Amino acid sequence: MMVRSKITTPHGVLDSLVFGFIASSPLLIGCIVSLYFKLPDKLITTIMAFGSGVLIATLTFSILVEAFEVTHTLPATIIGFLLGGISYGVANAILEKKSKTKSSKSGSLVTDSNANTDGSPPSGKSLFIGSVMDNIPENAALGITLASGGAINIAFLVAIFVSNLPEGLASTSDMKTAGLRRKNILILWSVAVVIGTLSTTIGYSILSTASPPIISISIAFAAGAILVMLGETMIPEAFRKESFGKGVALLAGFIIAIFLTKAQGG
Repeated sequence: MMVRSKITTPHGVLDSLVFGFIASSPLLIGCIVSLYFKLPDKLITTIMAFGSGVLIATLTFSILVEAFEVTHTLPATIIGFLLGGISYGVANAILEKKSKTKSSKSGSLVTDSNANTDGSPPSGKSLFIGSVMDNIPENAALGITLASGGAINIAFLVAIFVSNLPEGLASTSDMKTAGLRRKNILILWSVAVVIGTLSTTIGYSILSTASPPIISISIAFAAGAILVMLGETMIPEAFRKESFGKGVALLAGFIIAIFLTKAQGG
């Protein structure tokens, strides 16, 4: 069973907006920190490893459990999980194809700074896409839990908050390296925060009244998008160099997320 926090709130759209903003704000915070402070690459990738551990535990013990408990049957959960993973995979494949096309057009002297030397998609854009794709259903799930019980799942909220920070940091760092203008980066992440905040309200006011299978699919969609994003982008980016310290950070994030989920009897 999911952890229900002791923090209850009056039923209202304002509550969903507040908690939605709290959950999404680390994306912009990470962006601002990365833009205006020179952080060591090792620190950024270690934070990413920590965030990966948080996300792995959260999608396993929190998001998927929440999706299953809506209907207590597997089909809706599996459908949403597959849709989320496939959607992110397709979006990332399209991005990779565009990146390779630009590189090939530039000839032997590759001038497209967005493309990595191995032809892989630019991790900054990939992380941004993944952040938006998993933040929408994650925040919608927060809205659903608020509407159904008047209480916020603290473990879920903290997990989203903690995992969003390294995504904003790492993606912005790569966008800067690729030559994207500071103003454009700020706009992108500001829009991402707005989308995430509004998604909580949508979950509160609309999805909470939908049929149980639709709710289950919507929540599981987040888990699928998160898992594929981790496998294709976040973990490879975090472990591209020295791995021992990153492995410890991964374990720490996983353990802390489990503790938050289970501390109150979840």
